[in-house]
Amino acid sequence: MALIEELDKQGNFLFRWRSYVPGFILLLCLYALKDYQFLNGSYEDNLYYAAACFLVSLIGLAVRCFVIGYAPARTSGRNTKEQVADLVNMEGIYSLVRHPLYLGNFLLYLGPVLYFRNLPLTLVFVLFFGFYYERIMFTEEKFLREKFGKEYLDWADRIPAFFPKWTGFVKPKLSFSFRNVLKREYPSLFGVTVIFVLFDFLANFLNSFASWTAPWEAITEPQIWVFGIGTVFYILVRLVVKTTRLLHVEGR
Repeated sequence: MALIEELDKQGNFLFRWRSYVPGFILLLCLYALKDYQFLNGSYEDNLYYAAACFLVSLIGLAVRCFVIGYAPARTSGRNTKEQVADLVNMEGIYSLVRHPLYLGNFLLYLGPVLYFRNLPLTLVFVLFFGFYYERIMFTEEKFLREKFGKEYLDWADRIPAFFPKWTGFVKPKLSFSFRNVLKREYPSLFGVTVIFVLFDFLANFLNSFASWTAPWEAITEPQIWVFGIGTVFYILVRLVVKTTRLLHVEGR
């Protein structure tokens, strides 16, 4: 019992600080950047590889969007500041995996880590992510077990925690809400876009021997286009979110 309470205490603590996880991973990546070299010594080859890594992050974001697009308010997939659940999600992606948001987070963060082609860095990330989120998942599941009892246990016995099964998908009763996804996930899309542009700029700066007095020499056309489009998108959506109710969906 004492061990369970200690694990629950750790999980609650980590849950409150989980918004800082991307920053920690970013610091690890920036440290690895000091020894970074272009793939095959070519900026063009490296750019294609960066696009592949960016795609990994987009797949993670797509998983998150799938969860949020179908999730009603105050469910086990929508707790952000504390443990909240009026019901347990058992439909949609929750019929395949118990913690799809954390699976999405893993892929979202994995993309930037893979950019460095650094096996020790990747292993550190996987171990850190596994330890950190295992504690949070333990706390969430303890809360749900205590609140919903056999209903939750029966569902949890059938559904894997992190690695999804590929059969038994249950179609959600709610329709997919693109507005809810846009409202909640536009910062994540902009954030990962900025990270990849920053990595590309710094890698180009280190590999092209751009002058410290003229760092803009490391700026490339792809960086300008990606960052420019991402920034315009972010500003427009943020204005809509902050000044209108166009993206508000009742019950979501």
